[in-house]
Amino acid sequence: MKKIFITGASGFLGGHVYQQAVKNRRVLAGYYNYQPENRGEDWIRLDLTREQQVRDTLQIFRPDVMIHCAANSNLDECENAPDMASAINVKSTEYLISAANELGSRLIFVSSDMVFDGEKGNYRETDPVSPKSVYGRTKVASEELLERRCKNYVIARAALIYGRAVTGGSSFSMWLENRLKAGSTVSLYTDQFRTPVLVNTLAEALLELAESEYTGIIHLGGGNRIDRLTFGRQLCAAAGYDENLLRAGSMRDSQPAAPRPADVSLNTDNAASVLHTPLLNTTDGLRRMCGA
Repeated sequence: MKKIFITGASGFLGGHVYQQAVKNRRVLAGYYNYQPENRGEDWIRLDLTREQQVRDTLQIFRPDVMIHCAANSNLDECENAPDMASAINVKSTEYLISAANELGSRLIFVSSDMVFDGEKGNYRETDPVSPKSVYGRTKVASEELLERRCKNYVIARAALIYGRAVTGGSSFSMWLENRLKAGSTVSLYTDQFRTPVLVNTLAEALLELAESEYTGIIHLGGGNRIDRLTFGRQLCAAAGYDENLLRAGSMRDSQPAAPRPADVSLNTDNAASVLHTPLLNTTDGLRRMCGA
């Protein structure tokens, strides 16, 4: 039975990875800010920015695979506090790489579509990176560390993740559902394009990669390129929310701290060729999310 260490296991993605992994694997679930309810002995509070703490913990557990989901993925927080972003997003990866090499562990690193500048879309694994934000730059820095130093790794670039949480954390779709349930109007961009991926299938893909021999970069997005307003309309159709609450908006009308790229849609041909896990389009993914 494989032993898997999951970082950020109490977060949105990490919670789904944990929920699926414990079915047939021995798991150590790392968390820091959010302590899950009813946690068992397989949960450990761990500060990933403290190298010795990371090393000591992993020397005891000795995982076969590490799945590194933990990060500060709030673009504006990272933009306003780049040192914090670097410590959480880059230093933690550096320490996990050292531990993985020492223990002979495989390291699955969750990166982001935000490594691209959004000028062309349909990005393949071989396209050059050019992040616009501090968050994107921390992901690129971590990717470069893996490529230079890690003996056995996968860089899994995830697209915009949607779905419902099982432990903690949140997502764009959860924020949107809360607004719609409250009867509030919502303005959604028509000029930003992503390839949203359902959190359940993303977790399945990461665990499949944990068991595989694949190494290098892989893009894990959903099966279609879509803007946020169209995504909102599909969510309303799947869950029965009032589509009249949605309003068309533009990135040009907002001024967030971190710049947003226009089109970071991911090409997932490579994933389709190496994985059995289906990366659903948003119509099918939202139906699954809503139990339709």
